[in-house]
Amino acid sequence: MKRPERLSMLTDACERIGSTAGSVSSLLTRRSALGLLSAGAAGVLAGCTALPTSSGVTRSGVAASGTNALIETAPGPRESDSAEDIVNGFLRAAIAGFSDDFATAKQFLTERTAAQWKPLETVSAYNGSTEPQVSVAADGSFTVTSAQVGVLDSLGVFTPAQEGATYTGEFSLATNSTGQWRIVGLPQGILLPLSRLMQNFAVSSLAFLSRDRTRFVSELRWYPRSSQADSLISGLLAGPSSWLSDGTTNLIPRNAERASRGVVVEAGTATVHLSADSDPASEEARRLMVAQIEQSLVQISGIDRVRVLAGTVDLGAPAQLTPMAPEVGGIVGMSEGSVVRGTGARRITLATDRVLGTSDARSPSLGADGAVYVLSASSLLRLPQGQDSASVILSVGDPSAGAGGLGAPLGDRHGWVWLLAEGQLTAVNGSGQRAALKSSWLSQSAIVAFDLSVESERIAVRRADGRVAVAAIIRDQEGRPLGLGPALEMPRASGGGMRGISWCAPNAVCVLADGGSEGGGVPEVRLIQVGGAVNTLVGVRGARSVISDRSEESLIIIDEAGQTWQRRGTMWRVLTSEVTDPSFPLP
Repeated sequence: MKRPERLSMLTDACERIGSTAGSVSSLLTRRSALGLLSAGAAGVLAGCTALPTSSGVTRSGVAASGTNALIETAPGPRESDSAEDIVNGFLRAAIAGFSDDFATAKQFLTERTAAQWKPLETVSAYNGSTEPQVSVAADGSFTVTSAQVGVLDSLGVFTPAQEGATYTGEFSLATNSTGQWRIVGLPQGILLPLSRLMQNFAVSSLAFLSRDRTRFVSELRWYPRSSQADSLISGLLAGPSSWLSDGTTNLIPRNAERASRGVVVEAGTATVHLSADSDPASEEARRLMVAQIEQSLVQISGIDRVRVLAGTVDLGAPAQLTPMAPEVGGIVGMSEGSVVRGTGARRITLATDRVLGTSDARSPSLGADGAVYVLSASSLLRLPQGQDSASVILSVGDPSAGAGGLGAPLGDRHGWVWLLAEGQLTAVNGSGQRAALKSSWLSQSAIVAFDLSVESERIAVRRADGRVAVAAIIRDQEGRPLGLGPALEMPRASGGGMRGISWCAPNAVCVLADGGSEGGGVPEVRLIQVGGAVNTLVGVRGARSVISDRSEESLIIIDEAGQTWQRRGTMWRVLTSEVTDPSFPLP
């Protein structure tokens, strides 16, 4: 089985932190995209360079059992250590703590403090280019500060920090019975350079289900490499994060538990041992539950098949869900007044200007049922497949005002068309009936750009104030959109120098960023994981938008002259200047 949903363009970046910059092919295949973004791992979120200390943490040169990682060691406390030496020694030992289960780091703590300290409760990451600063207060306590690029919680959820964020940790010390300094108070968790976070944690994707149970909806998590399989199962049992939960279904019973044996991998087969009450009973629910587990586990190298046991009951074969791979070469655009599919000489005409009833159609989109949608002046037109006459299903403002009121439409797989109507996010069905989109945050600022994820169950929006957020789409049983769930802010995609928004992988969005002086003013393409890393590509001079097929296979740029560019090798090349207003239909 293939790794799930071509996971994310940055999944393997965390496995190749030491690699150098690679190139992107014109079609960003999963393998080449992962290679590309592993190159970006050296600069993800804020960049990661050398260790934050010039001494202390070392590599023994002995491979850890069962992995390719080298064991890292750090010295324990010495009798002559000052209080400041103890704090610095603890920071070094915490970085190396994954090799000895933090045993050395605990030597810097009192026994009572060591028993209460939870090193993986919170992992704060800094970029590693500047080592943390240790300062002492008048009362003898110590403060550790560093730039912060993100925080990883105990559930494996990574939250990127705002630009300029600072980590602050307070440490208090006392002497023990032998007169040696030991830490008695400290923050829960550890402070790591981002390179060490990526070395010791694997970026994984949990597979939840859409409300209609026909598509996977994935969520990124960061789990310790030493327990990745067991952590994935625990993550599935716990369910999706709050921002995603209203738009997904989890077929794993609430009282399901991982049995003591956990996940056992033999000859490519992972046997998942769950408690007896993890059995969802119905055959359909069993197959869907197994599909979720399999989809989550096969992303781990060495796992090709999955068997799930609830007690002694084998839950059987997984359900086969609808694949979400887009059609190769499936770009839809305008050519000489007609809607076409494809950009080459053999492109297919989907609708002529005659059947559309207008010569000024723009921004075409293709619905799941094959219907063609276009904008004309301030109206949205729909042409059902097989018919020879389009009809207006939505109009805003004064028709004589021209194109000002509507943004490019996007048809989802449930038969609804999404677009911006006078700055408001709007969804209409084939009859032009609007959905009442309820949201606690949507009306706080006008929307200037949006895109739907590959399975049509999540949305990314850019607001007029420059902020970007993603959210789950809440739907009823028939797929009618009812509203949006809580907003998950994406600070690395936000800001005044950013433009547009497009899903470029199941768990990543891309934006255009104004090029700085170092890049000669050429715009950059930034690819940002939802809860993960960031990579930057040099774009094309005059670029005005970037779009993708949402599944990692194709990424294109449209410039101010209306040309469409793809990247070939290490260069962007013009794909077409004859087809304008390109878009990728949702599969």
